[in-house]
Amino acid sequence: MHCARPVLVLLGVAAFVLPGTSGAEFVLFRNIWGDAIVNTDMTPAGRALTPPTVEQPAYFVGTSLGPKLGSIPGDEEPPVKEVNAFVTKLLAKQGYLAAQPGVHEPTLFLVMQWGYMKPGYDGSDRLWFLGYNDYRDSGSHSRELETIVEYAPLTLYGIIVTAFDYGSLRAPRPTIYWQTRIALPTDGKTMAAALPAMFIAGAPAFGRETRKPILRDADTLREGHVKLGDLKFLDVLPAAGDAKP
Repeated sequence: MHCARPVLVLLGVAAFVLPGTSGAEFVLFRNIWGDAIVNTDMTPAGRALTPPTVEQPAYFVGTSLGPKLGSIPGDEEPPVKEVNAFVTKLLAKQGYLAAQPGVHEPTLFLVMQWGYMKPGYDGSDRLWFLGYNDYRDSGSHSRELETIVEYAPLTLYGIIVTAFDYGSLRAPRPTIYWQTRIALPTDGKTMAAALPAMFIAGAPAFGRETRKPILRDADTLREGHVKLGDLKFLDVLPAAGDAKP
């Protein structure tokens, strides 16, 4: 478990290097941010779809609700337009492209929202958001389950991306294909710094069902793939199947 360590201790030892080694070789307690938890649920209609690829993309239109889940006074929040542009690049890497009227018509409608989640968010739904499944997880033990239990009482940054069948939008109950949820504790972070790493963590799971929660090292993501502060996409994240065990 990563986030349970006292913050003051982490700050004091994060730069400690063992004798005879360089900082690039070994850094004690390197993981400070913890793991982002990623989950994608799919409906039967969503499972019937063929996941898109760069060669055979799916086309979408969508809306961004911004920090709909909540915000913290004084927190540094990224501009919504910059987040939208950043996520559009991530979606393209996964085979989701913006529709072009008369050229590529949309088949999907994507809704994106993010924000600050207080402990007890939506009551018992907190465990569901983090990927706990009572039927699957009751009585079991795993690193994923331990992380869920650890994160459940904490304040979290959360992201929700939901995909609808574009053709069903005018129906009384539009058809949902899939929903991806991403969570990361807020301690020691700003929303502007956390969101890029979180979106990169979740991107390979867009439209691809996760049978259990996926954990991704947020420190690796922000160091290897994100320039903090200016939301620049630098690299391609491995596929969801390459997640840590």
